[in-house]
Amino acid sequence: MLSNRQQQILHIIIEYVIKTAEPVGSKFLAENSALSVSAPTLRNEMRVLEEQGYLTHLYTSAGRIPTEKGYRAYVESLEPPILSTKTKSALESLLKQEDKTKAMKFIAKQVAEHTQNAVFVSFGTDSVYYTGLSQLFTQPEFRNYSHTINVSSIFDTVDERIDELQAKITQRPTVLIGKENPFGSMCSIVATPFGEENMFSIMGPIRMDYKKNIAIISHLTTLLS
Repeated sequence: MLSNRQQQILHIIIEYVIKTAEPVGSKFLAENSALSVSAPTLRNEMRVLEEQGYLTHLYTSAGRIPTEKGYRAYVESLEPPILSTKTKSALESLLKQEDKTKAMKFIAKQVAEHTQNAVFVSFGTDSVYYTGLSQLFTQPEFRNYSHTINVSSIFDTVDERIDELQAKITQRPTVLIGKENPFGSMCSIVATPFGEENMFSIMGPIRMDYKKNIAIISHLTTLLS
């Protein structure tokens, strides 16, 4: 069980990592956050968070980054996200098109551009549309060529993985973090079912902007229900 201060520290670290893709050290946190806590105290709290599995580090002297457990705790503690009026209006106007399949594909392109993540739309069991891979691969995580190859190779079997993903979508929306999703531990997915056997999902790096993506998927869930 995390204390209020530990929860606050975890949230600040995660939101910094989401924004910058950089690890966070106690000295930086003490100097650049609203926490009225000394660097040694922050260092101790971060050590506790690491011991409990919420944070980890790549090198002994490096700052900390969230683990899948850390991201899960963050997502589950978020207040219901609110989408901007402008984005709501844009989604609603696009769905007014008579050709709903065409509308969903266009929405997917707009969402991919807005989030800089990939978007998948499955129409029944026979048709999968995806877009935004170029946006996804501009994220700092994919500057490593092997990471790009690992994720891009997944799309050779996208139909099978979409079937696995649909089986995991049990809520509206569903958030699958790292190893929870069939597209690999480097990524997270926010998805919702719609219609009979259809699904709309956003896939980004594990440090994706969960607030933004959950807000988009939540509003789409409302519009499509």
